[in-house]
Amino acid sequence: MSMRKFSVVLLIMLSIFALFGCGGGGGGGEGNGSAGTGTTTPTATAGTVSGVASNGAAMAGTVYIKDAAGAERSVALGSGGSFAIAVDGMTAPFLLKAVSSDNSLTRYSFASVSGTTNINPLTHLAVAGAAGTADLETYYKSTYVTQQAAMTSAFRTYVASLKTQLTALFANFNVTDTDFVSGRIEIGQGMDAIFDKVKLSAIASANMIAMYSTADLNQPFLTMNRSGDQMVLTVKVDHMPSSSQAASFNMAQTISDGAQSTTMAFSGLALMTGNLAAQSFFPPGKVADYTGFQYLRDNDPDNMGHNTSFLTRVANNVIYILNDSQLAQLSTLAAAQQAQIDLYGYKRYPLMQAFRRLIDSSIPSGATGLNLDAMKKASRELYLIDGQISFDRAVLYASIINSLDSTQKAYLSGMKGKGWSSWPDIADTQINSKMSGLAQGSKVAVMTYASDIFSWYAGSLEADVYFCPERHGTYYGGFYIKDAPAVGHEGYSIDEQMTATAGSALIDASKGYVTQDQATVMYSLVATQKDNLNAIVSTRTQIATLLRSLLTGSANADSVKSQVLALSASYGELDGENNYNYATIFTRVYKTLTTEQKTRLASLRKSMMSGTYADGTAFDYSIATTPFLYSSVVSEAQIAPYVSDSATNVLFFAP
Repeated sequence: MSMRKFSVVLLIMLSIFALFGCGGGGGGGEGNGSAGTGTTTPTATAGTVSGVASNGAAMAGTVYIKDAAGAERSVALGSGGSFAIAVDGMTAPFLLKAVSSDNSLTRYSFASVSGTTNINPLTHLAVAGAAGTADLETYYKSTYVTQQAAMTSAFRTYVASLKTQLTALFANFNVTDTDFVSGRIEIGQGMDAIFDKVKLSAIASANMIAMYSTADLNQPFLTMNRSGDQMVLTVKVDHMPSSSQAASFNMAQTISDGAQSTTMAFSGLALMTGNLAAQSFFPPGKVADYTGFQYLRDNDPDNMGHNTSFLTRVANNVIYILNDSQLAQLSTLAAAQQAQIDLYGYKRYPLMQAFRRLIDSSIPSGATGLNLDAMKKASRELYLIDGQISFDRAVLYASIINSLDSTQKAYLSGMKGKGWSSWPDIADTQINSKMSGLAQGSKVAVMTYASDIFSWYAGSLEADVYFCPERHGTYYGGFYIKDAPAVGHEGYSIDEQMTATAGSALIDASKGYVTQDQATVMYSLVATQKDNLNAIVSTRTQIATLLRSLLTGSANADSVKSQVLALSASYGELDGENNYNYATIFTRVYKTLTTEQKTRLASLRKSMMSGTYADGTAFDYSIATTPFLYSSVVSEAQIAPYVSDSATNVLFFAP
C-alpha cells in the first residue's frame, strides 16, 4: 500500500465510563485545548474568554457563550473575527457558538476556563466528537448543561486526536503551531489558510459530519459517524487539501466517479423516499444553461454561491445598469418564452410519473419495464425545447452585451473575477421602478436573464460547458430535498456537500443503510453511463461554442440555430438513455430493501428536510404535498393530462 493512500480509523469511546477513563496527550498546562485528565467541577469564574472566530474568512456576527449552569451571554464579533466576553460570575466550563450575520454559518468551540479559545472548523469538529453528536444546535440548547461535567476531558482528548490525525494536513500548509484552540489565529495565514481550503458538511439527525477539500468536494478527507456510544473518525490523507490547490469546481470533478456515484445515489434516495410531488420540484436555472452561471455560482470565492441571495445580487446589479430599452428587450423575451418554459416543465411529468409507477410496481399490463427507445424519444423532445430556448436567449444576450456602453462595461468588468461579498449590494428598492410593471412570472425570468448576461459576459467557454453533477437525472426529487427549505427564505444557505454526504448511504455499506450487494448494484451506474456522459460533455461543448459565436456579430444565426437544435436532439437521447438506466437500477435496489432499511432511509430524508430557521421557526418539508412547475405550486388538475395512464404508458412500450 502506498504511503500516501491509507485511512486511519480512530474510535473515540464516548460512554460515561470511557470519558472518565480517557487521558490526554501532548504537553501539560491548563489551556483550553491542552491535554488533561478527569472531569471538571463547575466553579465560579472571573475574567474573559477571548479569541478569533474564523472559517477561512473572519466571521462577522455574534458569539454566544453558555456556562455550566445554563447562563448565556453574547457579544458582537469585532474586526478580524475577534471577540472577548466577560465571564465574571459565570460558572465554567463554557460552550461557545459563533453565528454569522446572515445566519448561514454556525461554528462551535469549548473553554474549560477563562482565557483564549478560538472558534473555527476544527474546534467545531472537536466539540462534535466530544459531544457525540453532529446536532450541535440541539446539544447547545438542551443537552450541554446536563453533560458538561464530562465535556472537558472528552474535548481535550478529541483535540489531541485531531492534531495527531491531521499531521499531514498541517504539513501541507507548513503550519507548525497546531494549537487551533488557544493558538494565535491570523486571518489568511497559517492555520486560517487551512480553513480557506476546507468545508464542513453535517446531517445533524443522522449524526454524520464530514470535512472536504474545496478542491475536491466529492470525497471527504475526514468523516465522523456515530456508532452506538462511539464516534468513528476516518481520515484519508490522499484527499487532504494543500496550499497549492485551486479551490474550484470543474468538469473533471463533475464527471469523476466519486461525484457521479454519490449524485446518482442521492437521486435514488430521493426517489425511494419521496413522491411525485417532490420529484416535480426543479430549479428553472437548469434549463438553457449555457451561459456559465452554474460555474459562477459553484466557484464563488466567498462561498456564497448556494445562498439564496446569490442570484439576487448578481441580477440586481445587472438590472441596475441596464437602460430602459435593454430591459424592455428582456421583458419581451420573458413574455415570449413563458409558454415554452411552461411546456418544458409540464413535459417532464410523464417521465417522472413513469419512474414513480416503475418503483411502485404499477406498470401497465404486458410491460416488463421502461422501454429504452421510448425514453430516448421523450427526452429528445424535451431537449429540443431546451435547445430553442437556449438559442433565443443567446441571440438576445449577445445583442444586449454588444449594446453596452463604456460605463456599463466598466461596471460589469469591475465585478468580474470577484465574489458575492465584493459586488455592490444593490437593494430591491433601487430597481423597483424598473421591475414594477412586470408580472411575477416575467420578473423571475428577467432576474434569470440578467444573471445569465453577467455570467456570459464575465465567463468563458469552459464556464459555459460546465454543469454540476446534478444537471442530469433531474426527475427523482433530489432538488426538492436540497432546495425546498430554502424557498422563500432569503439568506438561507444550501449545504453544498449534502449530495455527497447523503448519497453515500446507498453506495457505502459501512454507513449501515444498504448491504454490500445493494451498494455494488447502485455503484454499477458509474460504468454504465460513462460513455454517454463523456458524449454529453462533447455535445455541450459544441452547443456552447456555437452560441458563444453569436457574440461576435458575424455568425450566421440560422446556421447556428439548426446546428444547436440537431445537437440538442442528440443530447436528449443521451440523457434519456442514462435516465432509463438510473430508474431501472433504483427500482432494482429498492425492491431488495427490507422494511427496516426503508425506515432508516426515510429517517435520513427527514433529518435533512426538517429543522429550525434562524428566527426559531420549525420546519419539516420531508413530505411534499403539492405538485410543482419548477419551484411554483400548481394544481393536480394542471398536471393531470401529463400523468395519466395514456400519457405515461407510452414509456413502457416501443414507440
